[in-house]
Amino acid sequence: MCKLGDIIVVNKYIGENGKHIGRHSFIVTDDNENIIKGIEYTHVATVISSFKSKEQKRRKLNYKGNIEIKEYTKKGKRKAFNKSSYVKADKLFYFNKNKLDYYVLGRVELKQIIIQLSNENKLTQVISNL
Repeated sequence: MCKLGDIIVVNKYIGENGKHIGRHSFIVTDDNENIIKGIEYTHVATVISSFKSKEQKRRKLNYKGNIEIKEYTKKGKRKAFNKSSYVKADKLFYFNKNKLDYYVLGRVELKQIIIQLSNENKLTQVISNL
């Protein structure tokens, strides 16, 4: 079971463009069950990605919706990525954990992300995974 602040790895999901995407990491930003557009969901998450190079890091952090993640806690025996990473805070993915193949990788402090999300008015809500 995942909860607020967990880093989860989703094995398959549908991206905002409608294409199926393989394994990727997300940070859970809401773990309250609710309904959006008439569809039930169990949690909301944002995509987390690692930087491939210093140049990519500079480029990605110039985008207003991306937030750098500096610390997180690993969970269990699964190996977490040790690279510097960022959250795509302008996109919210809605999931129903009863229909989702995922595992909890670790945990992150959400204060910085929540402040950024509340300051942004340009959020994309992706509900295709419900």
